[in-house]
Amino acid sequence: MNITNISEAHVYINPEDRIHKLKTIALVLFVLTSAHFVISFLASPKHALFNYLLSFSNTMSLALAGLFWTLVHHATKAHWSVVIRRISESFTFVIPFGLLLTIPLFLGLDVLYTWSHDHHLQHKALYLNDVFFILRTIFYFSIWLLIYFKVVKPSYKQDQVEDLSITQNMWKWSCIGLVLFGFTISFAAIDWLMTLDPHWFSTIFGVYYFAGSIVAGLAAMILIISLLKKHGYLQVLNENHLHDLGKLLFGMNVFWAYIAFSQYLLIWYGNIPEETIFFHKRTVGSWNEASLFLPLGHFLIPFMVLLSRSAKRNITILSLASIWLLLMHYVDLYWLIMPNFSPEKAPLGLLEVCGWVWSLSLVFIIVIKILGKHPLIPLKDPQLQVSLEHHQ
Repeated sequence: MNITNISEAHVYINPEDRIHKLKTIALVLFVLTSAHFVISFLASPKHALFNYLLSFSNTMSLALAGLFWTLVHHATKAHWSVVIRRISESFTFVIPFGLLLTIPLFLGLDVLYTWSHDHHLQHKALYLNDVFFILRTIFYFSIWLLIYFKVVKPSYKQDQVEDLSITQNMWKWSCIGLVLFGFTISFAAIDWLMTLDPHWFSTIFGVYYFAGSIVAGLAAMILIISLLKKHGYLQVLNENHLHDLGKLLFGMNVFWAYIAFSQYLLIWYGNIPEETIFFHKRTVGSWNEASLFLPLGHFLIPFMVLLSRSAKRNITILSLASIWLLLMHYVDLYWLIMPNFSPEKAPLGLLEVCGWVWSLSLVFIIVIKILGKHPLIPLKDPQLQVSLEHHQ
């Protein structure tokens, strides 16, 4: 397809389209689940706060994955992904809202984190204290917002001004941004999740959270693409674009499994009590079933489903695999977080389900809102024509 043949129907979402009705449904779900969070907090503050942390971690993983894939696109000067870049960019708009979502965490530090009130951890107090935790979190968001303003915002500006220097600047900041992103997401994962058990540590934990996040973010992007194509948009995407998305989803999920197994293997053969306590907690009671299910659900099933070439080129199979991986990512975060709340038994009730719905509905509302305000395709990107003609 030639750029001149792209009509407004390909580029802009119709305000009367059913997609906006889905956004309204998502808004209703978000309000209902938010109300349930509030009611649950009044009944059981600790349970509600741990589930809020779970939902927050899931929300931020999708937002940060959008930022990561945008940076990778520019840093590698990829051509094939120009037509889908707006999808990853739209996820980054969740980041400013994420900063607001940290407020309940700051207010509940003494409930979530034992280091906030444990006098036996004085030797770690220089790093693990309330003020420094809050400052570090604000610093992480400052870096992410800096990258957002240097890489994402200029992309939309380029739709109005045909300026090649914008592309060059986005490439430069993406290269810098990937380094900053790697450090900040790792330390954010350590602060938000690993310090829930301040006596345990893993040097690979930040990479583990990163790996799960980029898989879930890519799965969410594929679902948005599938939804848009179903409603007549992004018809410029061909099977080759889908194949590349499928290969990325397959490969990154294998990467997640590699990191997960590496962490387990290092702790297993090291056999140090301070490290093995992490897995011991997760082999007690019903947590054992969750530990056994995770490698099956997050790795083996998607591996078998996405292994063939035809599956990667089939948008229905890709969509089903993406829904499954989004669920497995939430289960993974649940497995990381909730044993610190309930070591004896894996809690599974309405609040846990509502947390997942709350997170996905919030992200969906923001993403669709942004996609509805801007062109779905970066119209003046110098490599757009190459992307439209993508083949393998």
